[in-house]
Amino acid sequence: MINKVSKFVNNNIRNILLSQEKTILDAIYEVRIRVNYPVYIKTKKGDFFLDIKEKSKIIVDGFYKLKKIDISSTVALLTSNSLHAFEKEIEKGYITIEGGHRVGLSGDCIYEKNEFRGFKSITSVNIRIAKDYVNCSNKIFKYIIKDSNSIYNTLIAGPPLCGKTTCIRDLARTISNGSSNPYFGGCDVTVIDERGEIAAVYNGIPQVDIGCRTDVLSYCMKKEGFIMSIRALSPRVIISDELGSTEDYKIIQYALKSGVNIITTAHCNDLSDLYKNLYIKKIIEVGFIERIIILDNKNPVTIKQVYDNITNKVISYGNY
Repeated sequence: MINKVSKFVNNNIRNILLSQEKTILDAIYEVRIRVNYPVYIKTKKGDFFLDIKEKSKIIVDGFYKLKKIDISSTVALLTSNSLHAFEKEIEKGYITIEGGHRVGLSGDCIYEKNEFRGFKSITSVNIRIAKDYVNCSNKIFKYIIKDSNSIYNTLIAGPPLCGKTTCIRDLARTISNGSSNPYFGGCDVTVIDERGEIAAVYNGIPQVDIGCRTDVLSYCMKKEGFIMSIRALSPRVIISDELGSTEDYKIIQYALKSGVNIITTAHCNDLSDLYKNLYIKKIIEVGFIERIIILDNKNPVTIKQVYDNITNKVISYGNY
């Protein structure tokens, strides 16, 4: 995977990365580059600063410190020498590159009428390596299907880095394609991908398998996405990310009245934490949500708790 990402960084950074042991390269999930500091990686084996054939958990004198030209030339590679073409994405603070990898940016910010418009100069880059965990939601899937043709309206919740987006991506694929065990016939799905994360869209094309019956509305506001998909795409299931705003109640109500099931996500540490958001609390209490899956951040897509909102009971603890 790192070989596919290395073509988007300049020669100095590429040589440092590719000089590392294969076990480290295979474990990388973030590459961070900052002006005046060594290349820095996050891996399943720990976090390291890098130099040619060397790595350290702390900064070592003598390690190559990145220059501004290393960052600017890398940004040029990431944007195919056309920063302007990524203008709308950059307004969100990141871009998505070929392969679905997300690139976070920071530097001198530009504002117009109190709204962020981009960067005057970019001084650090964070490349988050996209990995598609096929079938990672299998243990969750059995809790969200009612029968062979319908699902429960489900909220996938948990802390950062617990795999919420990875989970709903895999659920979209399974619901769309169908499943043999447990049996589910498959149905039309719309993914409303506000930030381009779920389907990892690049140039309008999902970079991951999102399912044979799935339509994707990328970089689309949730409200408009729900309305457009129900009116024109006829989904049986709509999947979206990050519930919690003031308008979410109305759009979910609209979807359910239209006969569409929903799967969405929210940030929380546990079930009680969900109720601290008044909008989510209301959506749960009126019964819009039928199943709540709480994930643990020990490993991606690990079940901590399954709550049935119809019977008001916890029906499962742990990843089984």
